[in-house]
Amino acid sequence: MRLALPIAATVMLAASVAGCGGSDNSANDGKTTPSATAPTTTTPTTASPTLTVRMSEFAFDPKNAVAKAGKVTITAPNDGKVVHELVVLKTSADPAHLPMDGDDVDERTSVGEIADVEPGATKKVTLKLAPGKYAMVCALPGHYKAGMYGSLTVTS
Repeated sequence: MRLALPIAATVMLAASVAGCGGSDNSANDGKTTPSATAPTTTTPTTASPTLTVRMSEFAFDPKNAVAKAGKVTITAPNDGKVVHELVVLKTSADPAHLPMDGDDVDERTSVGEIADVEPGATKKVTLKLAPGKYAMVCALPGHYKAGMYGSLTVTS
């Protein structure tokens, strides 16, 4: 009986260590798992032909995304309580200081968008993206000014 306690403790320790290992999230249906040490909102994602950008009040996660040039499928789940959208603008400007058209973000450099995603819903779009800098914005009234923007770097 005295031997059973140390063996059980060793098994539980090994299981907890195995559960703390890294993951490439390739089999988790596109959902990202935040890291305990670095929030995903400030850590660029790995360059890939698919990108998931979660939307909430009033932020994108990740805030600074990375994708590989070519056809990129962007999936945008709305985790918030109000409708959001994701507009991709080709620009090297700081996403926090984009040109305005009155009270709205100037969308003339848009290369595509995912419009009007209801709370709890998910939409996606496939865009052909050239290498360079892009901004992601929610152009619904007031959302950009509330801080709903981020960057997208497309690598070759």
